[in-house]
Amino acid sequence: MSLTAEQILALAPDAASAKAGTGQASLSKWSGLGGHAQALWGLCQGSGKEPYRAQIDLAGPAFKCNCPSRKFPCKHGIGLYLLYARDSAAFKESEAPQWVSDWLQSREERSEKKAAKEAEAATPEALAAREASQQKRQEKRQGNVEAGLAVLDAWLEDLGREGLATLRSKPSKDWEAMASRLVDTQASGLASRVRRLGLSIYGGGSEGWELAAARELAQLALLRQAYARLPSLPDGLQHEVRSAIGWATSQEDVLAQPGVHDRWLVMGARTLEDGRVGSCATFLHGENSGRWAMLLQFSAGSMALPPAPPTGAIYQGSVHYYPAAVPMRVVFAGDVKLLDAAPGVQQVVAPTELAAEFERYAQALAANPFLETWPMALEQVTPVHDASKAMPWSLRAANGEALAVDAAFRQGWQLHALAGGHPLRVFGLWQGYSFLPLAAHVGGRTFNLDGGNG
Repeated sequence: MSLTAEQILALAPDAASAKAGTGQASLSKWSGLGGHAQALWGLCQGSGKEPYRAQIDLAGPAFKCNCPSRKFPCKHGIGLYLLYARDSAAFKESEAPQWVSDWLQSREERSEKKAAKEAEAATPEALAAREASQQKRQEKRQGNVEAGLAVLDAWLEDLGREGLATLRSKPSKDWEAMASRLVDTQASGLASRVRRLGLSIYGGGSEGWELAAARELAQLALLRQAYARLPSLPDGLQHEVRSAIGWATSQEDVLAQPGVHDRWLVMGARTLEDGRVGSCATFLHGENSGRWAMLLQFSAGSMALPPAPPTGAIYQGSVHYYPAAVPMRVVFAGDVKLLDAAPGVQQVVAPTELAAEFERYAQALAANPFLETWPMALEQVTPVHDASKAMPWSLRAANGEALAVDAAFRQGWQLHALAGGHPLRVFGLWQGYSFLPLAAHVGGRTFNLDGGNG
């Protein structure tokens, strides 16, 4: 299994690493190149006396290098993979050296230990003990969340009594204090909404912030009311509300549900920062099922986000959906494999009219009124710029209908240049009032447009 150069560069943790990795993809920098069906390896001469040992487990792909870089993968791993993509003949097929074999063996042993631990945890005794312990934790957390929601109720009542016009006169620390209180009471989902709302109020002077604030405050109040009568809601909506409050479903429970087997095209990804927590949502589309799927990855503190599946890549295997009124988030099953994808094979999503897309969105919103975004693959749309509008960019369909592009999108002119005045395919997220482009497909190539838009 091998990736294209674009897919390899998409694995880089940031643009600087991708650029540095490109600079390492030269035969003059490497010696001892080799590989077989499972791995690649090579020695890259750096500034020290001894060359760095770089190796790649192709099944992941997973990278290892003994250089001091804290980035993952480092520039040597990226350079080694790029070199293989450009000149595979330079890699002699042979037995792996001991340092590569030891690494591969350690990875296999960890995988076996994990499987054994999972089997041990599945015994009746272990299940019963875990269920009792979980019940006690759930009851304690329920009390914490209720305490936090009582504070939120009083806070929302004060805001409603004082009115929207007074929001900017309040100290910004009030919003962070409310968010921190919700985190302390284990309502992290609501805390993120409060923090985001505060940033939108104080973060800029754009017109219309009052309307956006009113919408978010209404969502907070609606979530609070929905949680108060949770048992009366449909099962799927109960999961949506609990998730929005901050309750999490374990991956083990998700993997216990039936999977959906398909070929999954990576349509695009969106990265976000919320305080010290980063997230990356990668959106996939099933070739046969026609279903959307979202793979969500997190980082905390100084940790870097794990490499997201490269945009334009194709995976084959089963995914398991988290329970929801509108299932979207998934976990990859163990059989998921990245397929070799030649340019031009990404013709998976059929052309759609804007009216059909909005009908799907309306159905999803009816099932889940707390839906924040909805993935859309727009065929044959043209970027249009109008400086007189608050959101100057839009995407115009062949029939003249247009979608306003979100003001947070910063790659408008890049998208315009890619289109060259012609229609193109754009993937992104409809956010209820505007569209956020995440990727564009032009001439058999897929371009990532995610700039960490908030």
